[in-house]
Amino acid sequence: MTTVASSQVRRLCWVVRAVGASLLAVVLLSYLAPWALPDLDLWSQHWAKMARVGGLSPNAIVALTPGERFLLAAVAFPYLVCLVWAFRHLHEMLRGFEHAEFFGSATVGHLRAFAGFLLLAKALSLFAGHMRIGMYVGWTRPAPATFAFNISSDELALIVLCALIFLIAHMMEEGRRLEEENRSFL
Repeated sequence: MTTVASSQVRRLCWVVRAVGASLLAVVLLSYLAPWALPDLDLWSQHWAKMARVGGLSPNAIVALTPGERFLLAAVAFPYLVCLVWAFRHLHEMLRGFEHAEFFGSATVGHLRAFAGFLLLAKALSLFAGHMRIGMYVGWTRPAPATFAFNISSDELALIVLCALIFLIAHMMEEGRRLEEENRSFL
């Protein structure tokens, strides 16, 4: 790879890594801050009342008891772990790109793991969001609540995109395997 192309790849990898790290930090902060710092005056602000984190506003979360906040955080924990793990694989995949190992076994494996963990994280976030809302409603409303399932077109698009990336990574692995097999015949 030429040095110009290599510097462009490194720059693009840096941008993707920075955006990914920023998004991951915002998600972790938005889930953990209301749980860990419930006494901040920040949660009474208009934006906090309008925001939704895992289906609930930060304002609603801080109004709960410490035990209830802990249970809500515990429900979201598997999602957050999968999300962090997905971005770890993204980092490793970008490292492979920076070393011009675009179709290397490890790089493709990290692409596949990133897509798989991101897909699993999205599924867990859907489950956790509905579970958190159900728990909150059960704690705050005396009458039995009805169950409603909600999924947006953006969430469906993300699920399809993750599945597509996972499929592309599988096809890249298969292409690499066929290339190695053909090379062994020559």
